[in-house]
Amino acid sequence: MPTRRRRVTQREIAEIAGVSQTTVSVVLNDRDGTNVRIPEETRARVKRALEQATYVADPAARRLAGLDSQIIGVFTYEAALSPESMDFYGPLLNGIERAAESIGCDLLFFTSSPVEDGTRSLFHRKTRLRLADGCILLGQQMVGSELERLVAEQFPFVAVGRRDETTAAVPYVGIDYVTPTAQLIDQAAELGHRQALYVHRGRDTPTARDRRGAVEAASAAGRLAFLLVGDERVAELPRLARATEATLIIAEDAFLTEDVIHALVEAGVDVPGEISVAALGEVRGHRAANRELSGLHVPRMQIAAEALELLQQLITTDPPEWAGLETQRLLMAEVATGGTIVARSAAS
Repeated sequence: MPTRRRRVTQREIAEIAGVSQTTVSVVLNDRDGTNVRIPEETRARVKRALEQATYVADPAARRLAGLDSQIIGVFTYEAALSPESMDFYGPLLNGIERAAESIGCDLLFFTSSPVEDGTRSLFHRKTRLRLADGCILLGQQMVGSELERLVAEQFPFVAVGRRDETTAAVPYVGIDYVTPTAQLIDQAAELGHRQALYVHRGRDTPTARDRRGAVEAASAAGRLAFLLVGDERVAELPRLARATEATLIIAEDAFLTEDVIHALVEAGVDVPGEISVAALGEVRGHRAANRELSGLHVPRMQIAAEALELLQQLITTDPPEWAGLETQRLLMAEVATGGTIVARSAAS
């Protein structure tokens, strides 16, 4: 790992400019120049001192000097523009693009690091991370050691999605899947469902664990009894539903839900007449059995906008003051029932 260059302090800038540290602080926090207490000549001296220090300093000093590039990096651990991944990444990238336009920033999409074994390395020798003032990280799974390095180097970044690959204080904006999962299960119980199957992909990601944990908690509490089934057993679902008397199948995401419905219909099962189906993921744009899917509406564009807003706060705030920012945020998905989940008055 390369040695991290020492940061220039406000005290050093004050010594170069021949002013107090308080004056330097005021200039740094008054970037639009509206504070009339600071004479323009003094402001110019501080700016010149910052530029002088920036010549040999790290990128953080450039941001403090107001010399930032107005470039925001976007890094995806997985391929983001394939047909399979655009359902997930498309709304996020759209939201990031709109938010960047609104604040006058350009986006730099880091793609030089090759995808190997399904993932990219953020610190691959080809990744030009330092060209950007900060970076938005996207990915189902991220590398804990890379997140730790970014935190240690105080490089401004925000991850999309709650992270638990490391105990480091990773800034993120994500979705609370636990609450809407519990709400969907409660609504299903109110519709008369008592036995259900949960079909999952076996992923060990934070959101997958959140959803699976919420399903298991609901089952343990007796709200709705679940049998957990891996996605490799989709073809067996008609038989498993009959054996367990399940009237509801919930799948981890919309694509898996479509596979579930296809398997049921192929076996002659009426969906949702005999078995209702729902997804614990975004269902807009998905249809099956001539119906809109029941599941969740995830505010992905809002996630992207808040991630960029948080990143801008980090970029324009001196790292010692980051502790005072709300750097870990969870937004709420909305439950969308109806469609493929219906009342089951005869359920036992």
